[in-house]
Amino acid sequence: MKINDVLFKYITISFFKNIIIVLCCFFFMIAMLEYMEIVRRFASSHAGIPNKTILELTVLNSIVTTSSFFPFAVFLGTILFFITIHGRMELMIVKCVGISARQLTRYILCSALLMGCLHITILDELSVFSMNKIRAIESRVTKKTQIEEKMTITNKGVWFRDVCQSKSYIIYAKSFLNSHKKLLNVRFFEFDEQNNFVASIYSEEAEIIGHSWQLLNAKIVDINGSEKNSKLFEAPTNLSFQNIDKMTTNPKSISFWSMAKYVKMLEKVGLSSIKHKINWFARLSAILQIFALVLLSIIFCINYDARNTSRYALKVATLIIIAFPVHFTNNILIAIGENGRIPIWVSAFSMPTLTILIMYLKLLKK
Repeated sequence: MKINDVLFKYITISFFKNIIIVLCCFFFMIAMLEYMEIVRRFASSHAGIPNKTILELTVLNSIVTTSSFFPFAVFLGTILFFITIHGRMELMIVKCVGISARQLTRYILCSALLMGCLHITILDELSVFSMNKIRAIESRVTKKTQIEEKMTITNKGVWFRDVCQSKSYIIYAKSFLNSHKKLLNVRFFEFDEQNNFVASIYSEEAEIIGHSWQLLNAKIVDINGSEKNSKLFEAPTNLSFQNIDKMTTNPKSISFWSMAKYVKMLEKVGLSSIKHKINWFARLSAILQIFALVLLSIIFCINYDARNTSRYALKVATLIIIAFPVHFTNNILIAIGENGRIPIWVSAFSMPTLTILIMYLKLLKK
């Protein structure tokens, strides 16, 4: 085996080990905070929640939070990696056997890209599973269903529930006409207070005016099967089209690999897919963000003078201060992109790409 292959393997393992140490520290600190928050939330409940459920919620919430901080954890792990190899004089040994700083940088950046791919394929999927599991556990514990707040989207249309006064409706629409705020090809299934089926109403279109649904030229079929036509059928509602648009599934609870299919279904039925698109691109840009933060760490940490450790400590402190805006500005741009104020590509990729370009020019200068 060549010396380069041995070193690449050693550096990769050492790099991963330091990142895992930082991730474990993150996880346990977050778990303590999550445990206290979960106990506080359910302290007033008389349901007698078992400790097993509290621990399960703690672990699941900690996984979700740790996943969101993963790029910054990789950044801190990279700093720890450099501090470790400098403390053992390993960088000097690497240079003595003929491995240049450029080759070492290449090894570390390859490891960073691999870490970014693992984030999308493993940790992000684990976070999605955890979010869906949390929702199921909390629904079971609080004995509340989320059906009123969600809609089901298929290739043939959308289904959602509307509860108002003493009636409730399960509503199906083939598509939305967002330009005119209408539902097209709709069916309303009416239920009474005891959730007994009362009637079904069919119409070509429905819109919300004031606090009521208005269905033109509706056909009403009651529980006995008798039909009657109505030029205007009105049904009370607390909804608005803005609220209906928010009923779509939280993008963070959808798998990265399933997002494209979900976006296509949203666009097919006429719903906005901006927040889902930008979430998909934001997850993809996490690879670039990890690469940018690792490159930033290399610029500041690769040079070390054992005779002046205080200066090195100052450089590390400066590095962390610089990394905060680099990491969190990206999150701010993504939030702005969700409102449609800037293009999706700009919000998701501009900050990490700009950081990589600046740091790469700096690296070439060094």
